[in-house]
Amino acid sequence: MIIHGTRAERNDVRHLIDWVRGKGHFVEPHVTLESGDAMAMAAAAARAGADVVIAIGGDGTVNEVVNGLDGFDTPLGIIPVGTANDFAAQAGIPANADHAMDVILHRKPVRIDTAALNGRRFLNASTGGVGAAATAETPADAKESLGPMAYAITGVRKFADLAPYRASFRGEDFAFDGEFLLFAVGLTRASGGGTLVTPNASVTDGLLDVCIVESMRRGDFARLVLKIKRGEHLGEPGVHYAQLPSIAVTAESPLSVNVDGETSDAQRLAYHSRPGDLWVHLARLPGEGAHDE
Repeated sequence: MIIHGTRAERNDVRHLIDWVRGKGHFVEPHVTLESGDAMAMAAAAARAGADVVIAIGGDGTVNEVVNGLDGFDTPLGIIPVGTANDFAAQAGIPANADHAMDVILHRKPVRIDTAALNGRRFLNASTGGVGAAATAETPADAKESLGPMAYAITGVRKFADLAPYRASFRGEDFAFDGEFLLFAVGLTRASGGGTLVTPNASVTDGLLDVCIVESMRRGDFARLVLKIKRGEHLGEPGVHYAQLPSIAVTAESPLSVNVDGETSDAQRLAYHSRPGDLWVHLARLPGEGAHDE
């Protein structure tokens, strides 16, 4: 169990460890202190022959564990105790820690795709433009106290100073050059606390879903954002959508890019699908069965 440092003292996490041990399982809890810890701990556990490596945290912790498991067939388990928990919500993994553990104990792992940005794997979505900038500027203490609402508040502030970005997008039989307000490369349907920006995405089709929203007037964008939230924006003016095995993005200046809840800046972005390279315990495949939360 790889536990995000800010979650290690939670009563439900401590109870979970004792509860699983009480069922006769050998459990090794490891607590992260800084960025990179979860990735190194996951790799070490996989090399040691762990039956499953469990990420206890949010989307960022899951992302690090996924990268630590790169090159191994060790299954991933998720106990979603972070802020947004976008992937877990779509995969039907309960927010209750004990119930989430039931998914790991009682459901066999399934093989799904991952994606990669500049060689680093991700599991959910990568966004650039307005949404990514809002996430980058959301203070950590606001995330803790307000949860997903913190992103919305920062997003409103960012929206008041709306300015377009410029980049070139190139993929198989796909090209876009010009000004845009946001883009998303999704492996799953939802990101940013449940926004269905790539509503046709699948974790088993070997493809990335790409959505680009052109620069437009503030009022038009405001109306479009409401449709994006519900996944009803495909076919709308200024929206470009494609399903591709890879896409390259080249910007005039470094872009703020969000990947599974974590942000970084880059001027050149190379996205690739990695079909069927992760085992994970899920209640359901994201986008299938029950409605994604």
